[in-house]
Amino acid sequence: MIDLPPKPHSRPEKYSFLKYLKAFRQDILSAQPNHLYRAWMAEFRTLFFHSFLINQPALIQLVLQQRPDDFPKSSRIATGLYSLLGDSVFLTTGSTWQRQRRIVNPAFEGGRLKQAFPAIQAAGDAFLAELSPGTVDVEPLASKLAADVIFRTLFSVPIEDKTASKVFDAFRTYQRQQPVANLPALVPALRWLPFWQNRRVKRSALEIRGLITHLTHIRQDQICRRLRTARLGDAAVEHARSRNRHAAFPI
Repeated sequence: MIDLPPKPHSRPEKYSFLKYLKAFRQDILSAQPNHLYRAWMAEFRTLFFHSFLINQPALIQLVLQQRPDDFPKSSRIATGLYSLLGDSVFLTTGSTWQRQRRIVNPAFEGGRLKQAFPAIQAAGDAFLAELSPGTVDVEPLASKLAADVIFRTLFSVPIEDKTASKVFDAFRTYQRQQPVANLPALVPALRWLPFWQNRRVKRSALEIRGLITHLTHIRQDQICRRLRTARLGDAAVEHARSRNRHAAFPI
């Protein structure tokens, strides 16, 4: 028999909403009942929302790939994450999402993903170098690995980079605030009240967006410099070829 990997203890089947909200803010895994991990599809109802957990690969493909328009993103999730992600492809639905997908799709087509493999492997090697024998909390290490892959593939800098490290620290702060588990996200009638918006979540989101914008500008400048260098090189080659042609066939 294969031993299951360690995980937090599941909650009892009968659980009040307030207890569930508290457990969700502390640890999303221990807030779920045990039957959710065994079911192909499990339904979950509370006073404020109705959700399903899908474990069957065919159903996941149906929802995410075959019929995404029939399963729009949760407005409650969007409410909690809007301060960080805004009207991005991660939160939008319908025609807006389709237009954004058409813009980003070329980055994932053909052999372009293969170009990112060396950066992903470098991040994995750095991750393995930090592991030590014994029992460790893998969640922060896995979060750091995911962030390192993103920074290396998108911005060509490792997470040890000063700005990248600031982004990771700010995102960890943002995560600890549990922006999704808040009353405006769960109770639609409260979304318009500014009193219920967590200021620390907003500050962390603004810091992350500012740092990402800074990294994007740096990467954009690097690409522009490379293009200018390549164009100058092409112009020099063409000039040399032109001189050679004139030398070979003098007028």
